[in-house]
Amino acid sequence: MKSAELREAFLSFFTERGHTRVDSAPLVPKADPTILFNVAGMVQFKPLWVGLREPLPYTRATSVQKCLRLEDIDIVGTDATHDTFFEMLGNFSFGDYQKEEAVCWAWEFVTGVMKLAKERLWVSVHEQDEEAASIWRDAIGLPKERVVYLGDEDNFWGPAGGKGACGPCSEIFWDLKWRKGDCGPGPGKDDTRYTEIWNLVFPQFDQQEDGSRPPLKYRGVDTGAGLERMVLAAQNVETIFHTDLFYPLMQAAADTLKVKISTETWEYLAITADHVRAATFVIAEGVRPSNKEQGYVIRRVLRRAIGALYLLGIREPLLYRLAGHVTEQMRRVYPELEERREQVALMIKGEEERFLKTLEAGMRLFDDAAHSGKVSGFDAFKLHDTHGFPIDLTKWLARHKSVEIDLEGFEKAMDGQREKSRKSVTVGQGTKATGTGGFVKEKFQGYDNNEIDTRILYLNPPDKEGKVLLALNDSPFYAEAGGQIADTGKIIGEGFEIEILGVEYNNAGDRVSIGKFVKGKYSEDLKGAEVRSIVDIDRRMEIERAHTATHLLHAALRKILGEHVKQEGSLVEPGRLRFDFYHPSPMTPEEITEVEKQVYGWVIDNNESSPEVMSRKEAEALGALAFFGEKYGDEVRVIQIRDKKTGELISAELCGGTHLERTGDIGTFLITSETGVAAGIRRIEALVGKRAFAELSHMREIIVETAQTLGTDREKLSRRAEELKTELSAETKAREKLAQRYVNSLVEGILASSETLGDVEFVVTKVEGVSRDDMRLLADSLKSRSKKICGLLTASDKNKRMATLCFSSKVIAKSYPAGEILKQTARKLKGGGGGSPTLAEGSIPETSLDDLRSAFMDVVRSRKNAK
Repeated sequence: MKSAELREAFLSFFTERGHTRVDSAPLVPKADPTILFNVAGMVQFKPLWVGLREPLPYTRATSVQKCLRLEDIDIVGTDATHDTFFEMLGNFSFGDYQKEEAVCWAWEFVTGVMKLAKERLWVSVHEQDEEAASIWRDAIGLPKERVVYLGDEDNFWGPAGGKGACGPCSEIFWDLKWRKGDCGPGPGKDDTRYTEIWNLVFPQFDQQEDGSRPPLKYRGVDTGAGLERMVLAAQNVETIFHTDLFYPLMQAAADTLKVKISTETWEYLAITADHVRAATFVIAEGVRPSNKEQGYVIRRVLRRAIGALYLLGIREPLLYRLAGHVTEQMRRVYPELEERREQVALMIKGEEERFLKTLEAGMRLFDDAAHSGKVSGFDAFKLHDTHGFPIDLTKWLARHKSVEIDLEGFEKAMDGQREKSRKSVTVGQGTKATGTGGFVKEKFQGYDNNEIDTRILYLNPPDKEGKVLLALNDSPFYAEAGGQIADTGKIIGEGFEIEILGVEYNNAGDRVSIGKFVKGKYSEDLKGAEVRSIVDIDRRMEIERAHTATHLLHAALRKILGEHVKQEGSLVEPGRLRFDFYHPSPMTPEEITEVEKQVYGWVIDNNESSPEVMSRKEAEALGALAFFGEKYGDEVRVIQIRDKKTGELISAELCGGTHLERTGDIGTFLITSETGVAAGIRRIEALVGKRAFAELSHMREIIVETAQTLGTDREKLSRRAEELKTELSAETKAREKLAQRYVNSLVEGILASSETLGDVEFVVTKVEGVSRDDMRLLADSLKSRSKKICGLLTASDKNKRMATLCFSSKVIAKSYPAGEILKQTARKLKGGGGGSPTLAEGSIPETSLDDLRSAFMDVVRSRKNAK
C-alpha cells in the first residue's frame, strides 16, 4: 500500500463511521502559545474537550495533521523510526464514543484495511487500565500474553504543551524483527525491534499549570497513528527511510551528490531527506530562518543538514534543489507547498549561503577543540555564538569524531548570554514592559476617536528615568503591532499631565502605555483618576499616510510584478514605510518607476479607504490578503480600497492598524530605495506626506546648486554631467599612459641594482611622486621582465611615513610569499602590513634606502637558509 493510498484510506474509513473530516491545522499554532509547532493531531482539538467551544461543531472528527518534533533529532538516520517532520493520522471523540469503539476500529483498520499480520502486532495498556485490557482480550480476542501493562512513563499521554487534555493510553506495536514466541515490548526490551504505530489516548483529565487534573467536560478518544511508521509496516520494509515517503528523496539527494545509497552514506542521506522535508513544510507557512522562535528551530534543522553534507565534501548550496522534490511529492495533499515553491527554495538557498560562509572556520575550530578528546563548554558556545553552529550540529559532529561535549558548560555559557540579553531588552523609551500579568484589560477606542475622557486603572511608580507604566479604561492610543509604530500623545488630569511615549503589549498580551510626568508627580491616589487622553494627531496622520500607502504599494507590486508577490514584513512610522516582499530578483529601474507611478495615481484619484469587520470566511471570499505571523480570530477587520470611478477593488487586507479615510490624504509618495534583505526577499523604503515633500525639496536644492556649480541650467544638467564624465575619462586614460611610461622608464634602473640569490632576483627601491596604483603597475612591469623576482617598493606617504608594496612572482610565491615577507620586514622597521603570497601592502616610518634593503634582504636570506 502506497503512502498516499494509506492516508486516504484512513480518512475514508473514519468518515464512513460518522467522523467529520477536518483539515490539518498549520504547523505553527495560531491559538496555543505553549508550543512553537503542532506536535500532535489533538492540538487543534484541545478546546473541544475542555468545553471552550460551545456548541461543539462535531462530536467525531478525523484528520491528518502536519507535526514537527525535535526531541529525537540526534538519532535521525541512525534507527528505523525517528524523524522530525511527520504526519499524524487521527480519529477523535468529544463526549461521544469511548474505549471499545476506538480499540475495535483501530484493530479493524490495521488488520482489515492494511492487512498487517496479526502475529507481528502487540499492544500495551496503562497498568491501572483494566477496562482497556479486557477490551483487547475479550472484544478483539488477543491472548493475554500479547497485552503488556506499562506505567505512566510509557502509557499516560500528554498534555501537549504541559496544559490541557490528557489521560491513559493504549498502543499498538509492530514487530520489525518478528520471531515467534517472543515476549513483546516493555521496559528493558529492545526498543529498536518494537515500534509503536498507533496510540489510542483516552482523554479524561484537564491538566492545569499547577499540576492538578480536574476531569474533562467531554471525555473521549484521541488517537494518533504516525503515517511514516504505518507505511513502514504496510510496505514491510526495514525503516521509514525505505518507504515511498523518504527513499525517493534520498535517491534524489544521492543523484545530486553523485554518490550511491550505501551503509557509508545512509545516515547523511537520511538526515538530508528528513531535514529538507521539515524545512520545506515550515518555510511554506511563512517562517523565515532566524534566531528567534520557529525561525531558529528551522535554522537548527537546516544547519545540521548542511554540516552533515560538509563531511561528504559538499561546499555549495544543495538542499534548496531538493525542496522541489518534496513539493512535487506532497503538493496534492498540501497545495500550500506549490504556492510557495520558489520562496521555499530561495529561503533554503539563502540560509545555505549564509552558513557556508562561516562553516569552514567553524569546522577548523571544532577540529582544534576536539583534539583533546572533549569539546569544552566554552568552545561549544563559541561555535554557536561566533560561527552559527546549533548545538545539535556540534553534538552530531562530536559523535562522528568520537569525542565528548561539555554540555553543562555550554548551557552555563548560554544562560549567561540569555541573562545579558534579558537585561538589555527594553520597551518604548527604555522602560521595561515584561511580565505576564498584573494589568487590567485596556479597551482600544482609537479607530474613531483621537481624544476621549477615561480614567487610569493602573499606574506604577516611576523608574530611575522617571518613566511610568499605566493602563486606561478606554484608550485612543494605538499599541505597536502589525508593523505599525505606537501612538504618542498626552494624558491630562486635575493637577497633572503625563506625556505618552509609546504603547506596547506585554508577554501576557496586555496593552501597556509608557509615560512620563511633565506636570505634577506620581501618587497612588491617581489610580482611578478621571483624565482626558489626547493622541498626537499630526504624528498619527503621518503614520496613517504611511500605512494606507503600504497597502497601495502592496497592490501595485502584485499588479505590476505578479500575484506571487507576498508581504514578508513591514514597518510603518510617521511619514515613512518599509515593505519586505517575496520576489525572486531585483526590480528594474523601470519597474520601480511604474510601481511608484501606479501608487501615486491611486493617491491623486482620492479613493475611499474603509474598514469593515466580517467573518474570516467572508474575508477569504472577498480575496482579502492575510499574512503569516499575524493572529486572526473568527471575526476580522478588513481594510478595503476601491476605485471611486469603477468600484473595482484595488486592495483588501486583514489589518488592525489605523488608516486614512481617503487615499488623497497621503499627499506625496516617493520610493527611496529597493534592496535585497534575504534570498528572494526584496525591500522597498518610501516616504509619504510631509517627509516626502521635504525630501523632494532637498533634491531640488541639490539639483539647482549642482547646476549652478557646473555653469548650466537644470534642463541641461544631465547632458553637462555626461560631457564632464567623457572629459574626465579621457584625462584619466591620458594620465594612465603617462604613468605607464614613467613606470617603464624606472624598470631598467631598478633591475640594474637587483641582487640574486640562487636563481631569484631581489629588488628594493624608493620611487618618488607615485601613487599606490602606480606602484602596482611598477610591480607588474618588473614581474613581466623577470620570471623569478621578489621585491619591495616604497614611496613617500603622509605624516612622514612610507607606503610599501611587496611582490613576488607566482612561481616563487610559495618559497617567498609577499605577505609574510612584508610583515616581517615592516616589523623590523616599526611598521606593518600584509597580503597575499603574490602581492602585499603596508606602511612604515620614513627610512633610508640602505636600511630598507638591509631589512628586506635579511628576511629573504633567512627564508632561503631555512629551506
